[in-house]
Amino acid sequence: MKSNHAASAALVGAAVILSACATTPPPPSSEMTRAKAAIEQAQRAGAREYSTEYLNASMAKMEMAEAASAKGNNAQATRLVEESYADAHLAQISAQSAKSAKAAADVDRSIVTLQDEASRTTTP
Repeated sequence: MKSNHAASAALVGAAVILSACATTPPPPSSEMTRAKAAIEQAQRAGAREYSTEYLNASMAKMEMAEAASAKGNNAQATRLVEESYADAHLAQISAQSAKSAKAAADVDRSIVTLQDEASRTTTP
């Protein structure tokens, strides 16, 4: 009798453990909202012009995440949303860096122009 109870307890325990492993993670709705906001920020930062590759990758991964979520594959959707957020953030930072580099180059050109003008006015 004791062995039957022990076997039943072991079976119930195994069933509980297996059912815990088989549960589907929740859909990544808040993460999706955060990633979509990051995409919008990247676009406002100029990623369409300066960081197209990362922005496009982010948007493509978001579309795949939405499709995976619609099919109930929330684990894959969560992974894709995280990748989309990372790509959007990288697009934003890359765009800001490129814009800063362009502004610095513009300042350098202005300095050269001013120096040229200054040297022309002082030479007889």
